[in-house]
Amino acid sequence: MVVIQQHEHSLTLIDLNPKYPHDEHVYDDEKDLISHQAFQRSCDRCDQKITFFHRYHYKCNQCDYLLHKSCSELPITLEHASHPTHTLSLFRNESPQNCHVCKCNILKKQLCYNCSPCMLSICLNCGKNEAHHNTIYHPSHRHPLVPTNREILAMCDACGNEHKGVYYHCIICFLPFIHRDCVFSSKRLLIQDGTCDKFFHTHPLVLTFGFSKIDQQAKFYPRCRVCNKSFSDKENLWVYKCEKCRYYAHLGCAYLRSETSKSAAERITPERYKDDHGVLHLPLSDQNLEKVIDFFFKESNHERSITHHSHHHPLILVDAQCNDITTMTQNDARCNACLIPIQMKMTFYKCKFNGQGCNFLLHEWCTRLPPELKGYKYHPEHTLLLSTNESNEFAYKGFRCDVCIYPYNGFYYSCVQCNYKIDVWCAFIPDKIKHKSHPNHLLSSNDGHNRSGEDGYCRMCLSGFIDNNEISFSCRQCGFHLHLGCALLLPETIRHRYDKHPLSLAYSPIENHEGDYFCEVCEEELNPNAWFYHCHECVQSIHTTCAPLVPQSKAYLYGGLKVLRRQIKKRRIYKPECHPHPLSFLLGSRSDGECTKCGKDIYYDYILKCSGCKFVIHAERCLT
Repeated sequence: MVVIQQHEHSLTLIDLNPKYPHDEHVYDDEKDLISHQAFQRSCDRCDQKITFFHRYHYKCNQCDYLLHKSCSELPITLEHASHPTHTLSLFRNESPQNCHVCKCNILKKQLCYNCSPCMLSICLNCGKNEAHHNTIYHPSHRHPLVPTNREILAMCDACGNEHKGVYYHCIICFLPFIHRDCVFSSKRLLIQDGTCDKFFHTHPLVLTFGFSKIDQQAKFYPRCRVCNKSFSDKENLWVYKCEKCRYYAHLGCAYLRSETSKSAAERITPERYKDDHGVLHLPLSDQNLEKVIDFFFKESNHERSITHHSHHHPLILVDAQCNDITTMTQNDARCNACLIPIQMKMTFYKCKFNGQGCNFLLHEWCTRLPPELKGYKYHPEHTLLLSTNESNEFAYKGFRCDVCIYPYNGFYYSCVQCNYKIDVWCAFIPDKIKHKSHPNHLLSSNDGHNRSGEDGYCRMCLSGFIDNNEISFSCRQCGFHLHLGCALLLPETIRHRYDKHPLSLAYSPIENHEGDYFCEVCEEELNPNAWFYHCHECVQSIHTTCAPLVPQSKAYLYGGLKVLRRQIKKRRIYKPECHPHPLSFLLGSRSDGECTKCGKDIYYDYILKCSGCKFVIHAERCLT
């Protein structure tokens, strides 16, 4: 037993939080506040820590002696009814023993009242109100908080999880009920130690005592960067955040306690793949289906002139450095097979009579498309045949791909028996891919039976899937999913006329970007939780849907969301019974007005339009 003596020098009362219970933002000197919050010393009476949450402590004016305010108020001697024969003295316990009154455990180094002749001890709770001794002043609540007398199993109002242990609560409001581990969580935390590189963050995270729905809406409803779960279910839970980078993490995810050490951060460990040649690595450096085709078919075509079964005229090779590419790029020329715009560094074939009314174009890699597919993963029972018949109605009106569910009017593979059709992109889906957005695990192509609940959405565009038949690239272990197009079609870097530097694909908010995000193309606010293109030098951002090299898709704003509509190639000669003139199949624009039949807006819907008169009609729902 260590006998507690009165200190020989005068003591000064120190208040670490003089503006309690007001919010910390009222402090003028942030450095002084940080210094107070980081304060941590041992009490020379009870040997327990003195922290910011205890608020008060005494400091010796002449030496390094420190004392909890509550410890200073404990009497050195005590007369107690349970032991009237002797006076009890305040001691620091040196070995575990039981209280003479309530039989509870008195732990090593815990203060107690002791009678040396009788060799008995009384805990502070029996000798003097222990709750008063352990009172803390926490910035999360306007009243002092006191601990429970014993360990209990309860739900913590700070982290939202159930724990067994001592809880702090308000004796005035009774709520909140905060577990001891949570109540002493660090006000500022570096999420570096104890987590893998995926969750590393360079800036200190600040603990905030709630995340209101208004703030979540203003930040596009961000998710925890560790477990990827939302914050929307309980807005009063504590959250660690870095406002500079829009980095948010649940209390339990960012500050891993021993009982939760096997959380998401520990489950996900980096993996290394020896056979890089057997896995397609994404995103591609540029938008080039050739790399996907090469993954299946290695040979390339370099003949200067060819005849192709899809077209009745000879086709002429156009070299990647030819000036014709610049002209065709300006005219938004598209390959008839895959519908990707003709861009720089793309070798392609054009019709010999190009410029004389025939605008047929084929990328070099599209000339290598096999005439049939046997054992296709999602329709293995029948062989799929390549259809390139320009006179076929599908080539003009289009169809919906049975894999990605998007409308399409390029080349396609079909099963006549089952009326099953897929576009050429979906015909060559690798079984597994490696994507930089999810570097620790391979992504497998599969249907939607592995997607459910909060995880049932695409991490690129943050939109859901149409149904369980829609194919995605998924990581079952992490609940990570990507639309096929989002995984395959977005290049790693792009060039844009709005910026002199290359723009890189970003998977999350940019570090040290404190302001809001706006797209330089459409000038609408950008959600940084979805993927976007960003120039770090100019600090400019662009929606992926506004980027020029995203094929087969355009976007429009509907209810504040970017809505994708797949781009198709403008076609003519389609002659329906409802109109005497040839109609063009294309994507509607604002200038096209309203549907002649139903009178509704046709903006970014698929339409049939007459160039000779003002006739325009919805291609999918108004054509009879």
